[in-house]
Amino acid sequence: MKTRVAWLVAVALAAAVGGYLATRCWVCRQDQSELERLQDVSHLARVLELRPDQVTAVGALQKAFCGNLAACCARHCACRGDLAALLVSEPFDSRRARETREALCRAYADSELATLEHMRSIRDLLDQRQRARFDRMIAEAFRRPCGMCPGGRCACEANRVEGAKP
Repeated sequence: MKTRVAWLVAVALAAAVGGYLATRCWVCRQDQSELERLQDVSHLARVLELRPDQVTAVGALQKAFCGNLAACCARHCACRGDLAALLVSEPFDSRRARETREALCRAYADSELATLEHMRSIRDLLDQRQRARFDRMIAEAFRRPCGMCPGGRCACEANRVEGAKP
């Protein structure tokens, strides 16, 4: 009887410690920015079964990519701040607002282009089997709703699913 109780206590303790550690890792990870998470190559290394030389190369690409994204983000955020000030200023300067909006859009477009180029650079490092897996990952990511559309579904996706013409 005492052995059974001891085992139950040990299992409960192990479950509690495991739950604590998992929660701590999840919560601590939330403190990281998206850029910091991008620099962690471990997920790609595991999923794509990267060789050590590929891990090093992808890590270098990720570091450069994060620098590019940080610069685009800084420009984008500066433009948002400028737009906020312009929107509440009197008199409203629509020319400056348009120029600032265009600069904001350029920063966003630059970040998107950097992302696409980065994906291609990683893809170029992969062997045929890894590339096929990476291609599936990319296709799955791009099929997800963008998050900007009402109801979480893009209009083009809704049309395709329901058989309507886009």
